[in-house]
Amino acid sequence: MQDNFKQLGISQEILKAIEDMGFSDPTQVQSKSIPIILNNRDVIVKSKTESGKTAVFGIPMLDMITPGGKYPQGLILTPTRELTVQVENDLKLMSKYLQHKITSVYGQHNINAEITELRKGVDIISGTPGRVYDHLENGNLSTSNIKFLVLDEADRMLDMGFLPQVVRIIKSIPKERLTLLFSATIPDDIKRISREFMNNPEIIEISSETKTVD
Repeated sequence: MQDNFKQLGISQEILKAIEDMGFSDPTQVQSKSIPIILNNRDVIVKSKTESGKTAVFGIPMLDMITPGGKYPQGLILTPTRELTVQVENDLKLMSKYLQHKITSVYGQHNINAEITELRKGVDIISGTPGRVYDHLENGNLSTSNIKFLVLDEADRMLDMGFLPQVVRIIKSIPKERLTLLFSATIPDDIKRISREFMNNPEIIEISSETKTVD
């Protein structure tokens, strides 16, 4: 297993962690996308859910972010609190042998507890657009050091009415960053976001129905 993932250019610490998680061979989307991202390219990945995309952005993010800074360097926006928590948990498993501090922020969660975590300093945040926007507007969150932005299930976020918050959040982030967009469909709003806020993204389309195991 390690030899297969090693060919993608992944660090030994992450290789060991994903082996502990029971990963076997990389999925199609992982094999196609991870080397491109590690080469500092924006990507748009069009694929169905459960295709292994959390590792697509999680592995390069952990590999490329230096832990221990005062402000977050990685931000993942997701449409639901369930997905936000799932992403946080997966990243913590992938970073088992690293020092990254990872947290999640989302509605119906104790906002004071989130503020406490943010003030302690975190490297990566997974969050819903509404709650991330709230923290940004109230001065609890600085996005000035974000170098890795992920829009996960982007079509669902826009269907749920999050477009204004997503745009506001993106505009607060330095333009010198990697932006990764994942979506099962590519409607006009997503095309507009990619034109306005992404840097010549590589488009990766996965038509396979293959899903990762639980």
